[in-house]
Amino acid sequence: MKSLIYNILRLILLAFLGGCIQSCSEELQDVCDVQVRFIANIPTEVITRSYGDAGQINTLVVGVFSDNVEIYRRAFYISGNSADVLLSLAKNQTYDFIFWAYDSRQKIYDISDLTAIRMNKMPEAITFAMAESMDAFYATEKDMMITGDKICYVDLVRPLSQINVGTSKSVVKASFTAKGVPDTFHPFTGSVSGKTDYTWDLSETTNEVFTVDGTEYGYLTLSYLFAPDTAMQMEAELTLKNEGVSRTLKIPHVEIEANKRSNIVGRI
Repeated sequence: MKSLIYNILRLILLAFLGGCIQSCSEELQDVCDVQVRFIANIPTEVITRSYGDAGQINTLVVGVFSDNVEIYRRAFYISGNSADVLLSLAKNQTYDFIFWAYDSRQKIYDISDLTAIRMNKMPEAITFAMAESMDAFYATEKDMMITGDKICYVDLVRPLSQINVGTSKSVVKASFTAKGVPDTFHPFTGSVSGKTDYTWDLSETTNEVFTVDGTEYGYLTLSYLFAPDTAMQMEAELTLKNEGVSRTLKIPHVEIEANKRSNIVGRI
């Protein structure tokens, strides 16, 4: 009788342990890391000038979010116009992602909070190369359920408006001020906020030109601004400097829009 009771208890214990082992195995499988690969691409364009080709962008920062909280981020090198991103993520979890491509050698953007990227003030005097290094691109992926290894392709776009000021006459040193424009970009919503004045005081001239309606114009200034997806108006000032004499022109209506170029040209 004791032997029978012992055997029954032994069978019950084995059945219980088997259930625990199975349960633990399923739980471990749920949190097992899988490999997710993103191929992030910056669009290439056929253009007639060197500025605006994203040539100075060298780093892609990827932020990984869970339940609206950034859980970690990684930086990847950009080769040509793309970056190969490989992440280890927990299986059967849902994530959001922010991709931010920029020139990490400059301190133009504050990305301590990737959900609210802020453009810093410009130095007192800058070169055209520094102005061009303001170019940046972004993309987001939301509510991505990770069920296993996968490859995803991401196309990045500019959250910025590029502003070109040019003249059909001889170029001179110039500065350009944008008044009351957004200073913060929110990737998940694609919206902008804030209100700041920015000045690009060019310490040099350049031989680069751009074309508008078949006419070439020499660059006076080059700048980038955060802008909404629908066009907004801003006020601007252009100051021309030649042989110790300066002249400021007020430009009351300048249209800016994300991923678009605004050209201010004439016989300036």
